[in-house]
Amino acid sequence: MVNTRKYIFPASSTTELHLRCRLYSSSWSKPCQVTMLTRCSDRLRNGKHFPVPESLLDCASVQPYVHNCLVTLCEGRHIYQFSVFFKRHCRLRTNPLLSSSDHIFRGDAVVMRIGVSAGSIVNMRGRDNSLADFIMHR
Repeated sequence: MVNTRKYIFPASSTTELHLRCRLYSSSWSKPCQVTMLTRCSDRLRNGKHFPVPESLLDCASVQPYVHNCLVTLCEGRHIYQFSVFFKRHCRLRTNPLLSSSDHIFRGDAVVMRIGVSAGSIVNMRGRDNSLADFIMHR
């Protein structure tokens, strides 16, 4: 899988935000909304937002790599875009939230919303949690 993530190194020209996202942790019994560290490409917070999912996903010694994918959900004339970050490895804990009877998922996952106008990561709103649950169970 090709990694499409971009990195911004900490410098005096970047600011940090904490944006809401949906975390599917293998150590919890239900998904929850948490905040993720996000770096901005400019001081005014108007530029692109670059999330740091390593701050939420566990077991960096077993699986240091974070995979990501983009998901587009079409509902009528509305289009929703999400970015899913996940760790997956045979030595990670089984995630009961993402596993089913015929498929076992080992690892954690985080879902973030992508804004329509800017094409960058934004805060998740009320209905986005149910849409994220729908995406993760498909």
